[in-house]
Amino acid sequence: MSPFIKIYKKNKIIILAALISISVGFLIIFIGMTLYRNRLTDLGAEDNLKYRTFKYHYALISEETDAPFWEAIYDGALDKGKEMDIYVERIGASLPSAYSLEDLMKIAIASKVDGIIIEPNGTEEITKLINYADEEGIPVITVLNDEPNSKRKSFVGVNSYNQGQIYGRQVLEVVKEGKKNVTVLLNSDSNNPGMNVIDSGIREMVAGNGVQVNSVYVNTQTTFSSEEDIRNIIKDNQNPTEVLVCLTAIDTRCAYQAVVDYNKVGVIDIIGYYDSDLILSAIQKDIIHSTMTIDAKQMGSYCVEALNEYMQTKQVSDYFSVDIYAINNSNIEDYIKEQSENEND
Repeated sequence: MSPFIKIYKKNKIIILAALISISVGFLIIFIGMTLYRNRLTDLGAEDNLKYRTFKYHYALISEETDAPFWEAIYDGALDKGKEMDIYVERIGASLPSAYSLEDLMKIAIASKVDGIIIEPNGTEEITKLINYADEEGIPVITVLNDEPNSKRKSFVGVNSYNQGQIYGRQVLEVVKEGKKNVTVLLNSDSNNPGMNVIDSGIREMVAGNGVQVNSVYVNTQTTFSSEEDIRNIIKDNQNPTEVLVCLTAIDTRCAYQAVVDYNKVGVIDIIGYYDSDLILSAIQKDIIHSTMTIDAKQMGSYCVEALNEYMQTKQVSDYFSVDIYAINNSNIEDYIKEQSENEND
């Protein structure tokens, strides 16, 4: 074969390989551009949602940012906000680090929101921040715990005294079984007036029935610190408790887990708070005697309604009351059925 023919064939193969490489390169570039264009389209759609305008922007603030109870309050506020063209933001939720209630309040004020919904912790600084927000033209609604000496516009919650009475009636049901030593778990912040009123209501209801009520302050800085304090109470064999009264959803969950872990089921009765699936299941299993519950979504809805009423008229009722009631073995099946029917409506 002529050397020229060999060179020609070799060059032909090189040229063909080059053409294939170029074609593959163009195909990769085309696919990449298509994917990039689609991504830009998706980002554009997200941006359209992100920059949607609302009539008002409200902030919801609490120390128990990730508690199921507060999830329900936020859901109620968010749903009501959507009805009224209002955006409700939960300040502090899912942040990489924990912020104090005071810091969260400062963030909300600095963000120039149109209204603030907050569960105050009874500190003087929070009272000052509520007043400062009001001076900045940001109305504040307190929820669950009130701060009547501040410039808040309204309070949405339950009557703490009545709540204590309902707790007390549940304690008396347990007392019929012969148990007398009762421990009430209070927030470590002794400035919380609502819990102190609940405690007084319990004591008044059980007075004269031979019941010994011991109030213990639980460290609520983190879920782990609360859990540790509750476990220490349950493990105490020197002064053993027979009835544990929990005033928060987190304490109820921690008490339930500790009673199971230390084989105290049937030895210690729990009277809890909130109606999570875990708590309702524990009532059905006779691990928790009963639980107090309110319509958390209704509470969130009332908060938004109160703020919106003030924004529209500059006037609003001083107090919005949400009912509280007990769930126990006698009514739990009816309660679960009713909740299921409401969800399906």
